[in-house]
Amino acid sequence: MCRENKEFFFILFLFLLFCFIVGVLRAEEQGPWYLISEAELRSIERYKEISEAEKLTWLSQVQNLKLRAVRLETESGSLNSQLSQAREQNRRLEKSFDEYVQGQLMLISSKNGEIADLKQEAAAERLEKEKARGTSRARLIVIIALAGSWVLFLAYKAYRFFRPSVLR
Repeated sequence: MCRENKEFFFILFLFLLFCFIVGVLRAEEQGPWYLISEAELRSIERYKEISEAEKLTWLSQVQNLKLRAVRLETESGSLNSQLSQAREQNRRLEKSFDEYVQGQLMLISSKNGEIADLKQEAAAERLEKEKARGTSRARLIVIIALAGSWVLFLAYKAYRFFRPSVLR
């Protein structure tokens, strides 16, 4: 049995060795091998370097854009705050202006009323003046007529008094 065990162990050892070698060979297999020239390898390495440089450039630009976005967002908040303050001030100014305009309209309305009253008073005074002028003209005509009649009457009396007696 010892010999059979030795053969068994030897066969087992060979089988394990075979499995190990096959496993190692399979593990070393990297797939198909391709041959590239040194110029192509340098071109690939240069492309890799350029790609890394571009990647760093893009990352730098992204970082700059993020900083700029944060700054613009802060400025936007500030400008929105200023805009809301300006709108509030504009509302207050519009309200104040509307109140001023309303006051001025009331003042103008009262002045227009006063002007209308003054025009009415002036028209009434003109009417009274015209009436008084008409009355004074009538009085003047009456006075002239009376004075004329008195002059005629006195002339008639003088004529009769100084008239030649011959005609008597």
